[in-house]
Amino acid sequence: MDFSKQRRQKYLTEKEYSGTKGAYERGIQKSAEALTSGRPMAPTGPSNLRWSIARHYLELLLLNYTAGQPIEELREQFPEVIKRFDVFIENDISKPNDPDTLEITQIDAYVYVFWLLALCKLLRHGEYITKVMEWVNRSRKYSRGRDGLFEAVVEKLTGLHVETPRVLLHPDPYRPLASATVRAPEERPALVKAFVENWYKGMKDTYWQGSHVDGAYFGYWCLEAALVTVLWDIDDGSYRDNLVYPKALVDWYRGNPGVGTDGGPPKPKVVIRAKPGEPCPQSGNWISPHLDNKIVKMTAGEAMPGPEYGPTGAVIWYLEVKE
Repeated sequence: MDFSKQRRQKYLTEKEYSGTKGAYERGIQKSAEALTSGRPMAPTGPSNLRWSIARHYLELLLLNYTAGQPIEELREQFPEVIKRFDVFIENDISKPNDPDTLEITQIDAYVYVFWLLALCKLLRHGEYITKVMEWVNRSRKYSRGRDGLFEAVVEKLTGLHVETPRVLLHPDPYRPLASATVRAPEERPALVKAFVENWYKGMKDTYWQGSHVDGAYFGYWCLEAALVTVLWDIDDGSYRDNLVYPKALVDWYRGNPGVGTDGGPPKPKVVIRAKPGEPCPQSGNWISPHLDNKIVKMTAGEAMPGPEYGPTGAVIWYLEVKE
């Protein structure tokens, strides 16, 4: 297939893709060999090498997305990204507020965390959301309850609320996106559009802005906008064709509801209960806490057994549900 038609951003040529991909792969290999070489290193050496491996795996995945790889292939690559970040975090010896600890007062770390959470959601690997939040919580003093947009997104992803002032750690360019999470539904598309249009300019303090000219370019993707679009179910028609909006990821997510795990707040269990004398609503094993957790096997329609009161209170039967 013609690479120029397959690629998702115009800045990437086939030659540059091949060269950058090879450089990332060689960098990962060299760092891994250095870690296992047994040669003495400076105290921060191993940590820096593990960080380099994790970062390159994420950048390589984004590079592959930019080059037009099918989403299904990216989905298969993502667990390795999580694994490499986990290895770094678990062995990290940096200070708690260093940028490479995913402490979100640092703009690069803030973006990394949003990207990781967005990829967990959009690639339907929701099982990794808890893992990413474990990493963030290692620097809880610096990272939690300090940014309104971040906590709004985390609450949507996990169902867990952290009281937070309506302030932003990085108001430029994130203020419109934060507003989209609290404004009326009809106002949200225009706010996300404003964010998408100013996102690249607002990333001037990140290490990768301008890399299509003077560095290892892996793509410019406003994954934060895609994540909010999906979580708040926003119509992206007014901004989906913007160069930095990853519409292919959003379209794949929305078009594949049965794939993988979606994450999100845990769904409450449906508890089926019945009192003595009532018809059994469902066949199965039933247990009563006030009868010393006595278990009876019942058929739907049968009268639930007594007595009405046990040693510790009124008898209620609960259907035993296998996890």
